Amino acid sequence: MHAALLLCMTAATTSTATMASMASMASTATTSMVDYNRDIRPILAQNCFACHGFDENARKAGLRLDRAEFAYAANSDGIVPIQPGDLAASEVWTRINAADADEHMPPPSSHRALTDRQKSLVGAWIEQGAPYMEHWSFVAPVKAAVPVDVVGPGLGPIDAFVRARLVEEGLRPSPEADRATLMRRATLDLTGLPPSADEVDAFVADVAPKAYERLLDRLLASPSFGERMAGPWMDAARYADTNGFSIDGGRHAWLWRDYVINAFNANKPYDRFIVEQLAGDLLADKSDETLTATGFQRNAMITHEGGTIAEENLVVYGADRVATFGEAMLGLTLACAQCHDHKFDPVTQKDYYGVFAYFNQTTEPAHGGDGGVNSNPVAQVKSVLHTGEEDALRARIEELETALATPNEVAVAAWEREQAAALARRGLGLALHPVKLLKISTPNTGSGTSIEDGRFARVERPMGFVAFDVSMEFAQPGVVPITGLRIVMHADPAAPEAGWGWGDGEVGAKGAKKSFAVTNISVSAGTVASDQVNLYRMIAPRMATANCWRGDDRPEGVLNTKANEAWIPDIDRDGPVHITLTFDEPLARDATNMTAQVNFGRGGSPTAKRMEFFLVSGNDDGSALPPDMIAVIEKERARRTADETAALLAYFSKHAPAMERVRVDLSNARERLAVRTNAFATLVMDSAPTPRETFILHRGIYSDPGAKVECGTPSALPSMAADARKDRLGLAEWVTGPTNPLTARVAVNRFWQMLFGTGIVRTANDFGTQGEWPSHPALIDWLACDFVEHGWDVKRLLKLIMLSETYRQSSVATADALAHDPDNRMLARGPRFRLGAEAIRDAALKTSGLLVTQIGGPGVNPYTPGDPWREISHYGSSGATAQTFHQDHGEKLYRRSMYSYWKRTLTPPSMSLFDAPNREVCTVDRASTNTPLQALVLLNDVQFVEAARAFAERIMRRPGSDASKLVWAFEETTARVPQSAEAAVLARALVRERAHFAANPQAAVALLASGEWQRDASLPTVEHAAWAQVAALLLNLSETVT
Repeated sequence: MHAALLLCMTAATTSTATMASMASMASTATTSMVDYNRDIRPILAQNCFACHGFDENARKAGLRLDRAEFAYAANSDGIVPIQPGDLAASEVWTRINAADADEHMPPPSSHRALTDRQKSLVGAWIEQGAPYMEHWSFVAPVKAAVPVDVVGPGLGPIDAFVRARLVEEGLRPSPEADRATLMRRATLDLTGLPPSADEVDAFVADVAPKAYERLLDRLLASPSFGERMAGPWMDAARYADTNGFSIDGGRHAWLWRDYVINAFNANKPYDRFIVEQLAGDLLADKSDETLTATGFQRNAMITHEGGTIAEENLVVYGADRVATFGEAMLGLTLACAQCHDHKFDPVTQKDYYGVFAYFNQTTEPAHGGDGGVNSNPVAQVKSVLHTGEEDALRARIEELETALATPNEVAVAAWEREQAAALARRGLGLALHPVKLLKISTPNTGSGTSIEDGRFARVERPMGFVAFDVSMEFAQPGVVPITGLRIVMHADPAAPEAGWGWGDGEVGAKGAKKSFAVTNISVSAGTVASDQVNLYRMIAPRMATANCWRGDDRPEGVLNTKANEAWIPDIDRDGPVHITLTFDEPLARDATNMTAQVNFGRGGSPTAKRMEFFLVSGNDDGSALPPDMIAVIEKERARRTADETAALLAYFSKHAPAMERVRVDLSNARERLAVRTNAFATLVMDSAPTPRETFILHRGIYSDPGAKVECGTPSALPSMAADARKDRLGLAEWVTGPTNPLTARVAVNRFWQMLFGTGIVRTANDFGTQGEWPSHPALIDWLACDFVEHGWDVKRLLKLIMLSETYRQSSVATADALAHDPDNRMLARGPRFRLGAEAIRDAALKTSGLLVTQIGGPGVNPYTPGDPWREISHYGSSGATAQTFHQDHGEKLYRRSMYSYWKRTLTPPSMSLFDAPNREVCTVDRASTNTPLQALVLLNDVQFVEAARAFAERIMRRPGSDASKLVWAFEETTARVPQSAEAAVLARALVRERAHFAANPQAAVALLASGEWQRDASLPTVEHAAWAQVAALLLNLSETVT
């Protein structure tokens, strides 16, 4: 309530008749005792505490309503806010019912108002003595006696608590779900993957005792269990593969993700899991594993932006850790006390900075993470995942190396013919056309850039990382189409002995074995001049050729923006060097302006001083071959020497498109073996040798410190032991200790939320006074106590819940149940909710047969439309990685979605549409929205179209009729047999799609070309396309993604 009025505490006037009427309403509002925590605190927290609560600075008229001793006390005029048992003497009761807007509380300006029901509850509570209670979650849980009057055959403690509440509400439980539904529900819940039709059928047929319990044991023992459990914890821990903020460069943190997967698979006790992540570096038995665990805290966003203030950054980092610790482990919004006392919970600003002090002792620098290098502190460690695949990987690598060294002779001969034909076309009609340079610009100008004679883009000692945008205008040469762009790099005539480039502030001398590296060239064109490359008018090049290069740093390196690929010309040769981009399609005939961005990289490599630009027409095919290979191909086979033949085969293996899949598979296998055997850098926590001082920051501003504070925990919670350590290990032991009332409750609530879609406490991130009252208070406390008593055993807890009849109920809702309890808070029916973003994609991959089940390792880049990273990055202005998107290939396209590279400023687009968070902050309860865009993703995204055509192959290989295949496909996606009407719809769809593709065979070819997975060419194209469309329909069903 706003209290400027109640609370100069001048009594409001209300008629005796009105007061009597209100009192009558209050007395008849309820026939049972009103519970302060359940009924009253939420009303006061929502409507009153902002102005009359814990925060002294926000408190109006000196009135507090959050504690009894203040609410019962009379002011100087003798007016009492709440007089226990006496409505007429209670000013609060008078004010919430006042007709006069000037006296009514909450005031109209607050845009809050109590409902009649809420007013009645407040009145009944005052009449019953207005008893205050400690907030329920701040009091230690007690393992309540299991209700005995509802116990029946097969009912366990969970069911007893739930049934008791159903009786109170006049509801009846639902019957058990059919076995197929139960099997699908349990498999998705524990592995994040759907069961196959064969697995469902086998479970349905298994009538042996405890078949369901054995199913749960098998799922809990699956490696996929750890992956499924890691997902929500990664959200809570704000895990990402980039640093965040505007630059959002890359980092290497995946070893922490491996730790989390392994912890859940090994059933690490949850209290130990928490301790290791808070203080694994401080444990007496610390190890590489516990050190890796502290990456939980280093998942915070960081920056290397030079213009930021060091102390401010350190405050931001510490504040993030406090907020994450509060939400992820305590279920409290501690962040609300950063700038002032918490407005609703009994958490002071001093409490906040006491917790802050625990995380303020690391050596982490204020700026770090540039160039993809992890910011200190880091550790070199091996993955804790032991998959036992090393020998298989070594064998696979040997097999692929043999395949690469002994290419198929037929393929080699075909490639030679292609190259010979390209060489015959080389130079046909090739011509260069001049342009007029308009401007050259760069994010890091240094000493300047200039246009010389309208021809040369000149660079003067650039500073830092260099990317130059050169804009130009031109007149197209008649009917001859423009097919490319050539950039010529010249030596500077003013410095003939050292005229090629700038590097590290020194001139790179000609002939000094030092050349500049061009890492990327981007081009856009249109009818209007542009100072920078227009990302929406980009021209896709199909080929890059040059007149020279060094070693393996070939011209095609500029087509890939990966930092380790570049064109490095051989500047020891005489004359200028040049590179030519050939476009995918000729330039639009109305284009008159072009902008080219030329990026130089490789650390401190030199930068070309003088660049000249020409438009190209004609053919440059064949020029991509090095001169020695041209000479070999142009020589008859019989005349080639053994060395020439060997060199040609080696070049074919290394560069020919026919060997690309072998090269990709070999590269992936080598990386996989390295991940399993080598040590890698990961972000960890440490403690500074000299402790940092922590101060209360006025308004949370880094530059306005107040009183000094020491490490401490929130005063509203049980205090730490007098001899407890004043470091993160002491904090970890307190948060998992026997007196902490929150940690176990918060944990079991999250696991319940995972299985039912909503926690017993709906507000999973807030167990404070603004949080929702538990739907089953005794149950959450019983579960919390039982969890601790049994060693914080996560697998046991999940099995206990999933064996309950409550979990096994059918999710079909009656009309009465929907009307009485639309959100199923009373649990009269089983859970039903849409799959998460990752599970939707993973289910499609598994159903299609494409899913690669490798566990652990670095992030991967599956399909993404265009290069959205570049559109939102500072590309070219710094050495930050993850500024351009590089799609992976081979098996990496089909890994589980939890391994998708997570860029904070751009969540993987298809998963973002299904509510995946950006992980900039702790998230413990994802939103679940429904939009038309989601259906478009399932129908049109490359990953899902490819999955549909792969699934179609599986369907087509099944024996039997079309009808039997459709039944199997439906069961494979939904775990049930279709009804006759549903089967008829599918049959008609198949007939319709066959007719469509028979009339449009090119559309069938285009559909089946989606994605990189190679289809079985022996299958009829039209038939395959028709089944692919039916498969897409099945993958897009609501039932499939629910």
